[in-house]
Amino acid sequence: MSDIGDKMLFAILFFLLTSAMLYYLLFEDREEFIECIKYCFKPDIMSAFQGKFWEDRWVETKILLWLGISLLVGMLVYINFK
Repeated sequence: MSDIGDKMLFAILFFLLTSAMLYYLLFEDREEFIECIKYCFKPDIMSAFQGKFWEDRWVETKILLWLGISLLVGMLVYINFK
């Protein structure tokens, strides 16, 4: 396999491993994860009118942390692979 192919394979592997580990740390179950996804697509003004503004903020932060850290680990592995 080529060097770029090896780099990409390891980057994807570490991305998936990090995603799985963080999933179990941040989310209790699949229903909570799906709820977080729904909040990400719901406008903040609707959450504010329903009295769930801060809950909306927290679940969006959890999704962004999960995705951001996973992508960062994958990119760092790709960049630093020798």
